[in-house]
Amino acid sequence: MQIVRYSKEKSSEWDDFVKASRNGTFLFLRGYMDYHSDRFEDHSLMYYNDKGKLLAVLPSNERTTDGKKALFSHQGLTYGGFVLSLSAKSADVLEIFSVTKDYLKAHEFSEFHYKQIPIPYHKHPSQEDEYALWTNGTELECCKLGTAVSLKTAPKEFLRMVRATKKTDRNRLLRMGYTIEIDAELEDFWPVLTGNLMKSFGVLPVHTLDEIQLLKERFPENIVCCVIRNTEGVVEAGTVLYLMDNVVHTQYISASETGKNTNALDCLLLSLLLHYREQEKYSFFDFGTSMDDDNVHLKPGLIAQKEGFGGRGIVYKQFILRL
Repeated sequence: MQIVRYSKEKSSEWDDFVKASRNGTFLFLRGYMDYHSDRFEDHSLMYYNDKGKLLAVLPSNERTTDGKKALFSHQGLTYGGFVLSLSAKSADVLEIFSVTKDYLKAHEFSEFHYKQIPIPYHKHPSQEDEYALWTNGTELECCKLGTAVSLKTAPKEFLRMVRATKKTDRNRLLRMGYTIEIDAELEDFWPVLTGNLMKSFGVLPVHTLDEIQLLKERFPENIVCCVIRNTEGVVEAGTVLYLMDNVVHTQYISASETGKNTNALDCLLLSLLLHYREQEKYSFFDFGTSMDDDNVHLKPGLIAQKEGFGGRGIVYKQFILRL
């Protein structure tokens, strides 16, 4: 097994591999990863077998803190880990992990922080990495709880799992003349998002408007802004969706003060759940995590809201290997 550090001349090979992989998403394509290359020192790895066939890639970056050099998979992404080819077997993944340890030691890394790709994002079973993590003595560093709705649930069961008030509020607003807009302009939603984040948490979105528009230009089929407008055409709530091969993920969700009072966000999200249920390719609608600032405790109100749509738990795990 040979490890090659990623370099720009390999971008096409990297992207072609991710698109054909069994657990990769568009977040691992270089056009997405490299938009914030000024913030992260890329140290992504590519794994070739003895016949020169690419079996796996690892989106990752390096960071040195207090003299300790660490490899992260990848700090700029929600999830990460080994992206595997369809042909990679369990023995290959164990060897990939073994040679990674040797590589890190040879390059004087002290720690390896490994994010996993949550199971709903796997197009084919891809949990060999968890067995490799366990047998190599890694420790669970962080376990974040997310909430996802199964889009394959039978219609009656799906509606039974949705809280009655959400269905009532949706029907009421639609009767009043509120409208749902799919693939709206990002600049229509961004003032609502930034205003709410600043007022509630004193922070700005991870992406600036220019950055998310750049990513939207690069991935027009994968990044979709959806809003709900009142009878005067004013945006009261919205979300930015990341569309994967089989998962719809809410990257941002927000409502104005008026939108909170009218429950416009619930109307929008339930409408989107119903919309994407009709599209055969999607299996899950992932609302993301509901963690407090300490990344240990939950935000009860936030997770209750997501569970009110019929969502149930998935985990985002991160492990650490001390070398």
